[in-house]
This record gives sequence, C-alpha cells and structure tokens, in this order.
Amino acid sequence: MADCPNCGTRVAVAVKCWTVSPAKHTARGDVPEFRVGLFECPNCKKKFRVRVAPEAKIAEVTSIASLVVKLEEIRQGLSISLLVLRKKIRTLETEKGSLLFEVEKLKKVAETRASALEAEVNELREELRSLREFLGASESV
Repeated sequence: MADCPNCGTRVAVAVKCWTVSPAKHTARGDVPEFRVGLFECPNCKKKFRVRVAPEAKIAEVTSIASLVVKLEEIRQGLSISLLVLRKKIRTLETEKGSLLFEVEKLKKVAETRASALEAEVNELREELRSLREFLGASESV
C-alpha cells in the first residue's frame, strides 16, 4: 500500500518491484537491501516510487480494457504528432519554394551585372588599344 504524493489516493498494487543495495556497507559489514516499488495512481495517473515490504504484491495481469485505453491514448498522441509534422512539412515546402524563387532572381541579377562588367571591360580594352595606337603613331612623328 502506498499513498500517491500528488493526490493522496491509496494504491494497493505496485506496477514493478526491485531490490536496491546501497554502495555503503553497515558497520558490521552487512550489505543492507530493501525493496522499492513503482506505483501508478489510478486517479491522477502519476507514477511514483516507494519503499515497500519484501512481500509486496506486483500487478501481474493488466486488464485488456486498460491496455485498450492506453493504446487509444498513444494513437491519439501519434495522430496529433502526425498532424503537426504535416503542417511543418507544408510550411517548409512553401518556404523552400519562395527561397528557390529568390535564388533564381538573384542569379539573374548577378548574370546581368556580370554581363555589364564584361561589356565595360571590353570597352576599356578597346580604349586602351586605341590609346596605344594613338601614342605609337605620335611617337613616330
């Protein structure tokens, strides 16, 4: 028997029990052992641990109805998770589309600038060539 620390309900049967041995020995050299039980409150569903007597009962058979309820709770949780994930995927796909559009736009701007710079460099090369011809012709005079 254990009392739920959350709501105070008395829980008669442990879900699981195990033996605990602390690392320290007693003064006589004995290894003290005691049992701990894991309980689940039927009222508030809180799980808690309590030291129990060595002969404490363990819940051996879980009813099919409680398993069905737990499975339904898990299914509902997974359904909600699935809906949230689908919404996130749609949002990310929309964002991906807008980013791809923006990247394409930036590529076009970069290509336009590169073409303009290339044309300007070609003009400067042509001007340099004409200046060299002019200077070369005037030096010979």
